[in-house]
Amino acid sequence: MSEYKQLEYPKQLELFYKRGMQFNYSFDNLDKNYNVSYLKNLRTISTLGYYQLKDYAYPYFKNGKYRDIFFSDVVARYYRDKRLRNAVEHAIEDIETTLNTRIAFLLGKKYGPFGYLDFREWCQTSGYNKYLGKKGLK
Repeated sequence: MSEYKQLEYPKQLELFYKRGMQFNYSFDNLDKNYNVSYLKNLRTISTLGYYQLKDYAYPYFKNGKYRDIFFSDVVARYYRDKRLRNAVEHAIEDIETTLNTRIAFLLGKKYGPFGYLDFREWCQTSGYNKYLGKKGLK
């Protein structure tokens, strides 16, 4: 049995607060049913997760406390990183599509419209091929 226990989402937010993370409201006199910012933060932590947000807040964690960081800034860092990841993924997809198209075009030009389907036609078949081994294709 672990000494750690699972915390409900409100307690996870409070843990960030107790460790020094700043919020645009005070947890001391908080009406948890009507504070719009609190409810939004509760929805955020239940969507993204405590540990995901904790990772993005790590550079601001020194000597057991968060220094000079708002919860909203941590969330903004997460979404900025997500947008960057998505942009890089789209760029990689464009490169992959371009390479596939150009290779298919070159193979089609040399071996006919369906020449790319006949691997033996355009693959190295003699000598050493690190992908096929020493024998090559027969």
